[in-house]
Amino acid sequence: MESFLATVAELNSPDQRAFLYSDLDRQKVDNPDGYKEAVEFWTRLLSRACQRGLLSTTAPRDSATDSDNESEEEDVLGRIRNAPVDMPSVLTVDRRLLTLRLVFRGDTPMGLDSVLDEMLRTGVLVPTDDFFAPPLRRWANWLATRLLPRGIASRGPSAVLVATRSLPEVAARVLAAHRSCISCPLTDNIMSVDEFRRAYYRALVPDESSKSKYTAMNITDAHILLKHLVDARHAVTSAQLTAHPPTSSSAAGHEARGTDLVKFAMTAASLAITDTDFATYQVLCTHRLLAQQVSALETRIAELDAQVREALRRQQRPIAAARLRLKRHIESNVLTKRMAALETVEHVVLQLQQTSTDIQLMQTLSAGTLALRALNNEAKEIDPDKVADAWEEEAAHAAELGAALEDTQAVVLPDDLDVEAELEALIAVESAKDTESKDAESKDTEPVDDAVDALADSIGKVEITAKDPDAISNDEQQEEESKVAVPAE
Repeated sequence: MESFLATVAELNSPDQRAFLYSDLDRQKVDNPDGYKEAVEFWTRLLSRACQRGLLSTTAPRDSATDSDNESEEEDVLGRIRNAPVDMPSVLTVDRRLLTLRLVFRGDTPMGLDSVLDEMLRTGVLVPTDDFFAPPLRRWANWLATRLLPRGIASRGPSAVLVATRSLPEVAARVLAAHRSCISCPLTDNIMSVDEFRRAYYRALVPDESSKSKYTAMNITDAHILLKHLVDARHAVTSAQLTAHPPTSSSAAGHEARGTDLVKFAMTAASLAITDTDFATYQVLCTHRLLAQQVSALETRIAELDAQVREALRRQQRPIAAARLRLKRHIESNVLTKRMAALETVEHVVLQLQQTSTDIQLMQTLSAGTLALRALNNEAKEIDPDKVADAWEEEAAHAAELGAALEDTQAVVLPDDLDVEAELEALIAVESAKDTESKDAESKDTEPVDDAVDALADSIGKVEITAKDPDAISNDEQQEEESKVAVPAE
């Protein structure tokens, strides 16, 4: 938590930190704008910290309630509060430890109660008791927090708060992950809460680097997410959490055994958990149990084989014989029967999947038949001959209109000979312009050519001087004599 707070720019400034960690109740009256900015800052900070699992606990039990008044939702809360965790909760905030968690560089926040009250009032945080309560009671409690935020927010059972801001995004990721891995809806849409936790915990992990650290979703987050999916998304139902649980005897017996069953539904019609769903889940559980037993027996056989070889290496023949007899007993009597049972159950699962697929196919054909019948009824009201005649008549009218438009828009084009003569005249003019421009360029370049020739002569003289200094001195002497002789004449 310390390293996370160090990344927040506002907390690294002593002045800003002093203001944010001060008693915000005074700022609410003296500095309303500053109070609003402080609440917005703490809301963002707490949301980010919660998504990283930095504000959660193992959901300990809050103050006990009267056992005579406990409802089904309170039973769910009791199981949540005492359950072990597999990964930090990213959907809950424990306000009892919040002040200690946010101590930074010796400073303790003094205004968190005001911030939490504002978050409760706006619905960013919701007490767990209210979140799992029936809708009518939940709305009544929310209305009470609007009228009496301090009193309601300070009661005992509200210590663990649900962070609702990220619930829609997380729920969308879970549904997308589930839809991407469905092969047979009958068997893939039914699972227990523990299987749900192991299958979709990655939707709650804040970053990719942390996904390998965990194996299952926090049990508190699992029930919160399922409750949200049941109430808000109407895409999941549960034998324990749904507002309208199944009423069949098999469903009641399943709940009595203490197993929470979760069902994903692609349509509203298939949302309810039926007897077929419970029976299918029982078959899947048996198949999974037999597969685990076969895997364990195969592992045990490999271990016994290694022990036999090790005993022989150490010349412990009696031990090797005992291990070998046990290995043969498992192979011949136990593993064979388990494999046969697993094969039988696999045939049952495959038959269930095949029958479910056949039903879906028949339902699709039935729907297609209804759609085709409706289209045929619409087609009976149409006379093909009349439609063809009307089309030909309208096409003829369109052709006449096009011909009339061509006549009105026709233009008189000049004779081809006139066009050719004009093109030749234009070509002659352009050629004359090119000749004049070339002559002008040649005249402009003559002084440049003379200067280049003079420069070349001077360079040649310099080269001769460098090669024969005596010759240059004789030439200079003759030039001086000629200059002296000119006045004498």
